[in-house]
Amino acid sequence: MLKEYLWIPELETERLFLRKLTPDDIDDLREWLGLDIVYQYWGRSANKDEKNPEFLFVDPRPHVKRKPSHDFIWGIESKENHRVIGIIEVFDVENDRLGKIAYRINPTCWNQGVCTEALTKVVNFIFSETTLDRLHAEADIENMASNAVLKKCGFTLEGCIRNGKMVNNYCTYNIYGYIRDDFRQRANRQHT
Repeated sequence: MLKEYLWIPELETERLFLRKLTPDDIDDLREWLGLDIVYQYWGRSANKDEKNPEFLFVDPRPHVKRKPSHDFIWGIESKENHRVIGIIEVFDVENDRLGKIAYRINPTCWNQGVCTEALTKVVNFIFSETTLDRLHAEADIENMASNAVLKKCGFTLEGCIRNGKMVNNYCTYNIYGYIRDDFRQRANRQHT
């Protein structure tokens, strides 16, 4: 089930809207969210909610009072056809200082720059509008596309975990980080 978030702003890029997911997105999500290929390097298989996205919007325990989440999750909507073609999220936010970032894109949209465009916008938002000082991500070393996206968006390769456990998979994966100072330095270079 999608969490109750404190704040999910709508973000816009040249080709995309990044916005809160709604039940109106179920058909779009059903097309790709549960596909095995989407989780090839994710560290786990699709779960029940991802295979049946209608469950994302049903509270299995409505009587439980939950605190709003400090995490962010955006649906990535294509301006061209107004379909949700991906999800990008900042999660495991700790003390409003750091968070982990991950993304999933409909395979029909791979290698079109969608992820780079969305990730760049989210990084700009995080370091311009929130108190987070650090984002980090993990990428299986065999996932060349994700490693390339993270580097292109300014993430620094901080290390490699050999034969480690990424979610539920044992693999070798890279750890990337992006801190507020990196963002400031990059912004200064672009303005000079």
